[in-house]
Amino acid sequence: MKKKATGHSHAKVIFLGEHSAVYHQPAIVFPVPQANVTATLQASNQGVTTIHSQYYSGPIADLPASMAGITALIQKLHQELNRQHQPMNLEINSTIPLGRGMGSSAAIASAIIRGYFAFFETPLSRATLTEYTDIEEKITHGNPSGIDAQTVNVSHPILYEQQQFIDFTPQLSGFLVIADTGLAGNTKTAVNQVREFLEADPVRQELITRLGHLTEVVKTSLTNQDLVKTGQVLTEAQAILTALGVSTTQIEQLVAVANQAGALGAKLTGSGLGGCIIALAPDYPSAKRIAAALTDYGAAQTWIQSLTELNPEENNKDE
Repeated sequence: MKKKATGHSHAKVIFLGEHSAVYHQPAIVFPVPQANVTATLQASNQGVTTIHSQYYSGPIADLPASMAGITALIQKLHQELNRQHQPMNLEINSTIPLGRGMGSSAAIASAIIRGYFAFFETPLSRATLTEYTDIEEKITHGNPSGIDAQTVNVSHPILYEQQQFIDFTPQLSGFLVIADTGLAGNTKTAVNQVREFLEADPVRQELITRLGHLTEVVKTSLTNQDLVKTGQVLTEAQAILTALGVSTTQIEQLVAVANQAGALGAKLTGSGLGGCIIALAPDYPSAKRIAAALTDYGAAQTWIQSLTELNPEENNKDE
């Protein structure tokens, strides 16, 4: 057992396939190391385990109902790892905004898990990390796809296909600009709204099928480093998501600003009805120009993620 240990995790964005993934169509998800979480654990002499974060500070036993998933996760970690019932102090620092489709809850859970396993000097496999993250996610989101739990734990893109998670590791180029509308979305509300929309007219199912096909197209265009084609597909996907009713005025405005500033394509990411947009840029100067335009227009926050940094070879150089 260590005196102090820190666990890390990061955000994710759905590059393509939101909503269609609910209907067993493929999706591509990118990690976003630029937005991250740290969870630091220390032994405490206070007699009780406490947590300190921007969401809540106090005894873990008094965590609010909105953090029931974290409560269950920590109880499980104590049961499995803290056999001596050592009181702990857990400090969480996150730069991932809540309710924006960036995997905040899964990232916080994963950072906590990594911190606990490091503190108690216990090996942690990727499968075990995902299993523990799912404890929190199932309580927080009810019936999650598992996409968040998978992607916040790896440094490369994930392909969700045929209800399986596959490491997607082509050589990537370009930059991704993420912009926060400043408004939280609600995944459950958005998913139910789309379901009702589709059930009202079976012909509308073609929209979901088309989104799935576009994901297959992007698999090829990314592998070929064809950013222009990839951007065109993002633009078409945004049109379909708008037709599904999950875009908003704020999203549409930010997408238009990004495209006018030189993006190769832009779309909402996540469930919609709030949250973030993503815009594809060919190079860093373009990404900076797009991010500045989005900030000037009123985006609450922006991130610039190099896609080259998500290459497996590049990741290995840093290890």
